[in-house]
Amino acid sequence: MSRLTCAFVVSIVTTILMTPAARGEAPPTPPQHRWSVDARLGYATAWTTGQSFLGPATGLVGGWTFRVPVHVELGAAYHVGSIESAVNDTLVYWSRRQSVFVHAAIGYDRAMQAGRLLVRPRLLLGSFFIVDEAELGGAMREGIEPRFAFGPGVDILYRFGDLHAGIDARAFFVPSHVAAPIGGLFGVLGVER
Repeated sequence: MSRLTCAFVVSIVTTILMTPAARGEAPPTPPQHRWSVDARLGYATAWTTGQSFLGPATGLVGGWTFRVPVHVELGAAYHVGSIESAVNDTLVYWSRRQSVFVHAAIGYDRAMQAGRLLVRPRLLLGSFFIVDEAELGGAMREGIEPRFAFGPGVDILYRFGDLHAGIDARAFFVPSHVAAPIGGLFGVLGVER
């Protein structure tokens, strides 16, 4: 028997003998599920046209990872948007656009580096609720406009015990504004159990 074959047989026998079942123990049961809550801080913009309802953002995301490592989440992010104003002797103009993005997502958890590094590609479905306020010459106008959006995203997280930190990159397509796809990048800090 060659040395390579002998080493292979010894490694197989050792592996079999070291399993919990061979030692008369029950195998460890992996957790059935994990939940997580994340805070996010970042920036979003439209790639081809300026969208004044985006800009700096902060949000919260809650998720649930099943034993299969499929991850589902719900989240919301507030985008600061923009303010524009103009004044002259006879006219005052003021306008503000801001938004809240509410989403649901499904993805897959891929753990690396002994479970410390987590890569989570996912598909997001949601809606931007754009709040538009304007004043012109003392007349005020307000409105809310929903815009459905969908697209891919990826979380890259590094775990420190029950805590994790990393980035969240996402891209959205807005069917009602085809020429204005949206991209966002967020820092993530959260807890997972």
